[in-house]
Amino acid sequence: MLTSTPVVVAKPTLKPSLTPKPPSTTTPQAPSGPVALEAAKLTQGRAPQLAYRFDRTVLGAGKELKVPSTGSLMEVARLGTSVLATTSGGDLLKVGSSGTVIRRTPHVMTLAGTADQSAVAYATTPPVVVGEQTYGATLYADNGASVKSVELPDVQSIYMLAYTKDTIYYKASVKGAERTLKLYSWTPGAAKPVLVKTVTGDATAVSEDGRLASALPANNTGDGCSTVVEIATGKKRFKTCDYRVTGFTPDGSVAIGTPAYGDSYCSNIITALDSRSGAVERQWSGCFYEAVAEDEQHLLMVAVVAGGGQDPNTKTTVVRCSLDTAECERATEVVAAKQVDFAR
Repeated sequence: MLTSTPVVVAKPTLKPSLTPKPPSTTTPQAPSGPVALEAAKLTQGRAPQLAYRFDRTVLGAGKELKVPSTGSLMEVARLGTSVLATTSGGDLLKVGSSGTVIRRTPHVMTLAGTADQSAVAYATTPPVVVGEQTYGATLYADNGASVKSVELPDVQSIYMLAYTKDTIYYKASVKGAERTLKLYSWTPGAAKPVLVKTVTGDATAVSEDGRLASALPANNTGDGCSTVVEIATGKKRFKTCDYRVTGFTPDGSVAIGTPAYGDSYCSNIITALDSRSGAVERQWSGCFYEAVAEDEQHLLMVAVVAGGGQDPNTKTTVVRCSLDTAECERATEVVAAKQVDFAR
């Protein structure tokens, strides 16, 4: 587990909500160090403008819906007034606006939705057989009115990374190269996906506009360095061995980084990086399960308030931090939910 010396800062004076404002025309000064967050003491602000969940309840960016499942959920995404959720048992549940399951699809472990909640991509894979290599997957694109699909007979493993306006990005390993994950794109309706040759290594994120990708070296070489590249040309923006790039702001101007060699419990620092140079723009320290961009000006982070790990009394909250000022506020109440994360 990562450890650091706690730094206590005075409670900042914040407005009730970090209201979006036009981007600053001045060049931000490089931070002198991370801002230490005491999440429980932050001012309460507006609710997250993205979909998120507390255990099996999906909130934000739409009607509150509880997914009727006895097991844990893995990933969720909104599709219009519905919610799609994958379960720990490998089922994809489509929950209608009334809260009832209207479709159940077996053997689904990964999904990704568009930012406007107009479509969701997911993939089915055959059941795992102990001692045998299994191959084959079917990739689906569901826009609520129709479902399009494409067969991927040689795929062994597959993971959805992003669904941009028109294109699905996913990484997969295939027969004959089971230990190598490569990035692919598929436009729903096309006869087959396309290998993205400009991005080498294990892709970790694709920007919402489909312009940028981050990747780690292939084949688990032990090099934790992240490289950010332009998908269209393969031009390298920057490489960092201090942070693992896990996402981007919607306009692609900021890359979100966690420690390159974190532990399985939480990230002790969240870093906002200039997506062109890799320069550090903002940093916050604490214990964070996840961080995503809410919009071009704000990050949302799941922060541990008390406990953590296997502690049954763990409490968390969602924190909103401004990329312009580094000021933060709580976007939710402090909760005892065992699973708190954002929709995909």
